[in-house]
Amino acid sequence: MKKGDFLINGKTGMLELNSFLESYPTITIPKRKKTFQAIEGASSQAILDENAYDNREINLSIIVRANNELDRTMRVSALVSAFDSANYIDFTYYGEPNFTYKITNADVISQVRLSRISYWTQLTLKLSAQAFKYYVPESSFDVNGTIELFNRFEYESSPLIIMTGNSVTINNETFNYNNSGSTIKIDCDEEQQDVFDDSGVIENAYDITQKFPKLRSGNNTISFTSGKIYPRWRTI
Repeated sequence: MKKGDFLINGKTGMLELNSFLESYPTITIPKRKKTFQAIEGASSQAILDENAYDNREINLSIIVRANNELDRTMRVSALVSAFDSANYIDFTYYGEPNFTYKITNADVISQVRLSRISYWTQLTLKLSAQAFKYYVPESSFDVNGTIELFNRFEYESSPLIIMTGNSVTINNETFNYNNSGSTIKIDCDEEQQDVFDDSGVIENAYDITQKFPKLRSGNNTISFTSGKIYPRWRTI
């Protein structure tokens, strides 16, 4: 990825949006969600930890290239549209080409013409991003029986598993599912956590007291009949 380039929801900044990052984005470290409660007579507070994180902020300064006023208007509009979404979309930039952030636009965009004799325009964007960024190179692995995967990051991941069969075993823990014989998808993401096939969500596919699989930091042994696993390696 060239210096200044970025990728937003599948569109490249330089090639498709006639834009480039003026500098590295400013990206905050997400705050862990915890609540402090007073303890009567104690000189410290109790901590109620949610084992989760707040969103992080990403601030961008982007230059839009243009040759005339109509050109400028159309290209600024295209850039704004690329970032405008009701949901989270993927964002990657040249400084971290192996990682994808899940972002959504969070604040009003400001724009400034760089000079009176130029149609190039500077846009400032404020984004809200999920706490974790995702490692792109190791996106999926085929499974036919047993596979060993190594999570190089300090945080457990929530995989997507596409499989035949009725059970998945990860690190000696077995997860059972009601499967009529079709290929099923097990989405372990905290916001989703469902089992579905091509027809949609499968009702009563698992015991509701059963947790969804996670891939811990370090070595993981995964076993199921056949299919594919998307580990979704992630880090702060």
